[in-house]
Amino acid sequence: MSLDAALGRLLKGSGCEALRPDNRTLVIRPARPRPGGHETDRTPQTPTPPRPAVAAAPTELSDVVVTAQKRETLLSSSASGLTAVSGAELARAGVADVSQLSLLAAGVTVTNLGPGRDKILLRGLSDGPLTGHAQSTVGIYLGEMRLTYNAPDPDFPFLDVARIEVLRGPQGSLYGAGSVGGVLHVVPNAPDPAGRSGSLEVTGSATAHGDSSSLGVLVANTPISDLAAARLVAWRESSGGYLDDQGRHLTDVDRTRRQGVRLSAAWLPTETLTLDATFVDQTIDTRDAHYAQALAGPLARATTAAEPHDNDFMALTFTAHWSPQWGRATATISALNHTVATTYAADQAPTSLTLPGARPLAFEDENEIRALVAEARLTATRGRLQGLFGGFATLGEQRLDGTLNTTLSGAGYIERRRDLIWEAAVFGEVSADLTDHMTLTAGGRLFDSQLTTASTVSLGGPLRRFDGKTHTRGFAPMVRVAWRLAPRLTLYGLAAEGYRAGGFNTAGPPGQVFAAAIGAPQPLRRYSGDELWSYETGARWRSQSGRIALRAAVFNAIWRDIQADLILPSGLPYTANLGDGRSRGVELEAAYRAGGLHLTANLVSQDPELVHLAPGFAGRADTRLPGMPAMTYAVSAQWSQPLGSHWVTDLAASYSSVGPARLTLDGSGSPPMGDYGDLRLSLALRDDRYSLGLAVENALDRKGDTLAFGNPFSYRSSAQHTPQRPRTIRLTARRAF
Repeated sequence: MSLDAALGRLLKGSGCEALRPDNRTLVIRPARPRPGGHETDRTPQTPTPPRPAVAAAPTELSDVVVTAQKRETLLSSSASGLTAVSGAELARAGVADVSQLSLLAAGVTVTNLGPGRDKILLRGLSDGPLTGHAQSTVGIYLGEMRLTYNAPDPDFPFLDVARIEVLRGPQGSLYGAGSVGGVLHVVPNAPDPAGRSGSLEVTGSATAHGDSSSLGVLVANTPISDLAAARLVAWRESSGGYLDDQGRHLTDVDRTRRQGVRLSAAWLPTETLTLDATFVDQTIDTRDAHYAQALAGPLARATTAAEPHDNDFMALTFTAHWSPQWGRATATISALNHTVATTYAADQAPTSLTLPGARPLAFEDENEIRALVAEARLTATRGRLQGLFGGFATLGEQRLDGTLNTTLSGAGYIERRRDLIWEAAVFGEVSADLTDHMTLTAGGRLFDSQLTTASTVSLGGPLRRFDGKTHTRGFAPMVRVAWRLAPRLTLYGLAAEGYRAGGFNTAGPPGQVFAAAIGAPQPLRRYSGDELWSYETGARWRSQSGRIALRAAVFNAIWRDIQADLILPSGLPYTANLGDGRSRGVELEAAYRAGGLHLTANLVSQDPELVHLAPGFAGRADTRLPGMPAMTYAVSAQWSQPLGSHWVTDLAASYSSVGPARLTLDGSGSPPMGDYGDLRLSLALRDDRYSLGLAVENALDRKGDTLAFGNPFSYRSSAQHTPQRPRTIRLTARRAF
């Protein structure tokens, strides 16, 4: 009798199923509803009984099954820089979105230009805090759906999620281009056919020196049949402004409204097949920018026009999971539309961008991405071998438009650009148990991509047209060795490559000269792709009781031809290859649980630097990678205590620190940023259905500079900074049903 058959007999009628993440591990977990099983006899209208409100278990903690590496593995034995945070942990720590994730995951750095305008950076691998045409360094995924391409993070809140997985280091072998720093994988809660459930949550907050805010969240799970269900998550948020504009005599100008919906459905037509569909739609409307100017004060600036920002994201994805006895197969297809629009006050734009007699007013920057993405993969285990093999294809179109409005109609700079992007790849990896305690994994990705660009620049009439095409082929390998020195101790070493494709610079005033070859002054007409090799050794340890968990890693990343978004003297953006760099560092994470007490701490010490500047940047005084601190750390404590037989009180405190950094490569002339901390405190009272919470964010009311950039047309002439949101008090009420 095979092992799978024996397990099937042992677990029959238990309501559980067996998962085999690798050749030596078995995980027993609650089973999905099956045709003909007892789960099908449950009346769909019967609400699922709420779990009792008790403190965390004082003894053995169950292991976490993670999927960021495109197959189910155990977190405790993962041979990589992977961190997983459950939805319950996020809620207890008050982590509402990725900007606060550094409290629980080491080395997650997020810029702070405003909602829907930010970049996520990992392990010191920063191409600068500016967001332009370069592809993101971190891939962001919602389930099987990729959210980021050549655009900022769409900034979805962490609502109704099962867990967040942070996979550090280049992931070119599995995820392809745009993941040189790593992957952020958001795993939402799946629709549940077992019964109706949901919640309604309302939050109100007051900010010192600013306007009030509000948030409403609805979650509803509805069975459609015994083997199908739908799940709805809807949110509407209004974040009050806290910056004044003295030039226009306005207060609290930077209000943001975010609203969205996520609708998912699941159907289990057979015992081994699951079909999923997910639709997401979110709009972010920011009334004005989030930066201040030193001469106006810590929370003020003086501009001549509003600088609104919009980030609209809509996507639909279909996924099929087939789980026969020999393995697991997954196929997914997604379609998305992502539009980002920003307006800048441009009264300081140079005369080269206008016709004689015209005065510049505002610059409108629009970026729209439409893409169709498909992937299929399968995993299988045979003896001491386990394999993963897949194929990938994407077709996308990006529209990049820039318009300078002036006092005379049609007298300003205009660019209309279209990019057509195509990529196909095959990928895979094979793991072999060399001994009972050592596993070797090797894999890679063979890719072929093409970019076609068409751009027209005009100023009162056509001035410059460009048509270009670039074709990139390559192979991104990965090799990893894991040693299991004890049942709860894993050591590992790995080497992996990540990459981003090249592209073209087309923006610039009339007479703009683009260099044709590497070695000439910047900007180049064509910038090349970059590649990153990362070498990492690490260890994971978990105590027998499960109370203590530790992770440590030492890494050395070597980055060739670093792409970065920069600003021309005219204020228009361009992409350059800065040169070669590296980031060496140490990463530590620790967690302790006992009864209702949960302590976590993390630290990253790194040295991200440019070791060889491209010729176009000779003479720059600072060689540290822009926008990246040398050290970050965070500590948090949560304590839960039952009150009587029904109520529980939760206390939480956390502090995070970001070290100093600089905006650009200009050395002493570059604005400083970073060097700030954030203290958060919270208190909550909850039972089976109701909860009431009070939280204080930025309790010390610090005004650290989280990103020293705001307006590309004026940042050289005025010291700009983006302060932390002032002390904010939040009151949240939640009702589960």
